[in-house]
Amino acid sequence: MTQPAAPYEPPASSAVPTASTASTVPPVAAGAQPAATATAPPPPPPAPAAQTGVTANFKNVAVRPWRQSTAVVAVMAQAAFVVGALANLYLTSMDVKVKGLLEDRDFAAMEREAQSADGLYMLILGVGALCAILLLVWFHRVWTSDRSDHSLYTRGTGMAIGGWFIPFANFVLGPLALRDLLWGVEHASPQAKPGRPAATPRLVIAFWVVIAVNLVLVMLGRGAESGLQRPDSIDALMTSVQASLTYEALGGVAGAAGAVIAILYIRKVMALTRR
Repeated sequence: MTQPAAPYEPPASSAVPTASTASTVPPVAAGAQPAATATAPPPPPPAPAAQTGVTANFKNVAVRPWRQSTAVVAVMAQAAFVVGALANLYLTSMDVKVKGLLEDRDFAAMEREAQSADGLYMLILGVGALCAILLLVWFHRVWTSDRSDHSLYTRGTGMAIGGWFIPFANFVLGPLALRDLLWGVEHASPQAKPGRPAATPRLVIAFWVVIAVNLVLVMLGRGAESGLQRPDSIDALMTSVQASLTYEALGGVAGAAGAVIAILYIRKVMALTRR
């Protein structure tokens, strides 16, 4: 008698993975950190070192990059000199008018004009101070800029600025500083001629002449004013007053001429520094 067949049972799956199913990721050692993928930012560039110019007498000049605001200061200085020139010319006209009234013996009108001239003196002094401040600020900026050849300077920055404040010596040191600056910017200009400039610029010579004339007129005016203190007669008093008015009027013309020369000087320097 035959035995009945046993029921079908599926084969049990194997619990051990085969070589084809094993993981291929390499093991990581304990405590190890994964490699960084981002690079560190580059260090900032070092700040540019300050430039230093050396003058012909071995003085150091702290050189600064050119600033566009220097052109604004130049325009302000020129405008102040224009006002100063007009004020000096107007003062000259008033002195001539007062002198004519004096010759006509119109003392009442002469006194009124003299009082108006006194108020104009204060205006001229204020405008003159403003011109001096703006000129020195502009001068210092161009003197220490990188658009001038400092090796042509014959003095350091301290003497170039401080020389204007030394009594009597400023009549020489001031124009010499103007000469050095014009030499420096002219030699550093792209349109400069070959060779180093040696001749004193004509504008500086004209400025020197105006200063000398103004100094002589001031001395003559003080001499005429001394005759007003103890006049010998009415005629002597009239002569002293007329001489004083004449020297004062000529001084106004000299002041206006100096203002015009200063404007021309600033314009020439700014044209040479233009890039």
